[in-house]
Amino acid sequence: MKEYDVVVAGAGTGGSTTAYTIAKKGLSVLIIDRKEREMIGYKTCGDALGSHHFRELKELVGIPDFPRDIVEYDVHGIDIIAPDRENRLRMTGPTTTGWSFNRHKMGQWLIEQAEKAGAEVWASTHVKRLLFEDGKVSGVRVNQDGIDIDIKAKIVVDATGATGMLRRQLPDNSPVERVVAKEDMMVAWRDVYETPEYTFETPEFLEIYWDQEQTLGGYTWVFPQGHNRVNVGLGMMILPGHPKPQDIFNSFVRTTFDFMKTKLVTLDSSGGVAPVRRPIDTLVDDNFMLVGDSGAQVNPIHGGGIGSSMLGGAHAGITAVEAIESDDTSIHGLWPYNPRYMESYGIKQAALHVFRWFLLNVTTDEINFAFRKGIVKADDLLDTSMTGKVKFGTGEKLRRLVSGVGNIHLLKRVAKVASLMEDIKEVYRNYPPSPDGLAEWKNQLVPIYETAKKL
Repeated sequence: MKEYDVVVAGAGTGGSTTAYTIAKKGLSVLIIDRKEREMIGYKTCGDALGSHHFRELKELVGIPDFPRDIVEYDVHGIDIIAPDRENRLRMTGPTTTGWSFNRHKMGQWLIEQAEKAGAEVWASTHVKRLLFEDGKVSGVRVNQDGIDIDIKAKIVVDATGATGMLRRQLPDNSPVERVVAKEDMMVAWRDVYETPEYTFETPEFLEIYWDQEQTLGGYTWVFPQGHNRVNVGLGMMILPGHPKPQDIFNSFVRTTFDFMKTKLVTLDSSGGVAPVRRPIDTLVDDNFMLVGDSGAQVNPIHGGGIGSSMLGGAHAGITAVEAIESDDTSIHGLWPYNPRYMESYGIKQAALHVFRWFLLNVTTDEINFAFRKGIVKADDLLDTSMTGKVKFGTGEKLRRLVSGVGNIHLLKRVAKVASLMEDIKEVYRNYPPSPDGLAEWKNQLVPIYETAKKL
């Protein structure tokens, strides 16, 4: 039986960052991925990332600078467009600058960084199941070229994506949530085109179109990758009776945007799913950790998870090294990963989970009203997305609220969701310092989220 300090199942952005962080410290790491080696990194994605994420990761674990040959175009901001298409908000600033990039090339680069640090990679290998000794995770069974192989590890990291394949195999008495509710999943479809007959005049600005009738609880994105190339897609909540995203793409996106009516060269076309909720309440168990989509490390509003999953991978890697060096890979030894991630991203993520329920229930008419009356400004949306805080105070914002008396019900709901977001952040600031307080802490979440769903 082969043995490693850590086995990472899944070579996505989170898994590769975890392996890179651990391998740099001289521990033995095996990354397993079902894709062929040259296909690692291929995934349905908006192919955009804020540069601030890499600054954080460089400081945290010394990840190298983002390579320029991966970049398709530099991004300077994001335009949010109302359903009526008559009003838009432009978000600019340090946190909205970044890159429109090639997701496949990025994945290849990340796995190469892990290998250079000393990690071993098994591609075209399927993880079949967890192995247990005395009721605790002890390794994994994989299948390679039709042969089952058992691998022993001090720590197994589930980075298998939204399905959380290994997470779902944990025993009933595990404190880790094994299943993510369908209502907390987003489904997406996207195409990448060359547009030889259409020129994007401002490819440095990404566009997000908000329309509750077509993409309930989600949005349509148009992300140029230069003047004659674009990543266009949509994401929406998985709700009973709602059309499939590919059907909406064909009936709505293809008939709405001018560039879709010109000659197109299809470079890629695919669909995917992602969790859009707070992080899994505990990301660890004995000898076991969650990273990336399997740990629900995704922004609940826009479904982006590259930056947050890499951040999760960095914190997981740091904690795993400490646990192995102290010879304690139990849930207690791995527990510091939880408060580290919660403090760095999870608190905001939990607040945005509350905000998502408000957005799910708001109507297209209410969105148009808020844009038209100036109740919502670009700075408001930027503050909310970056801090998980809805700010309505005195001065200009108070005057904007007064201007919205034509829809006082909406304003009351906004005030309520702002209060709930602060409530959930306070709960997360008091995340339990040990597994012993987890059950009591989770009970505090229930009334807040139940109230949010009724807004």
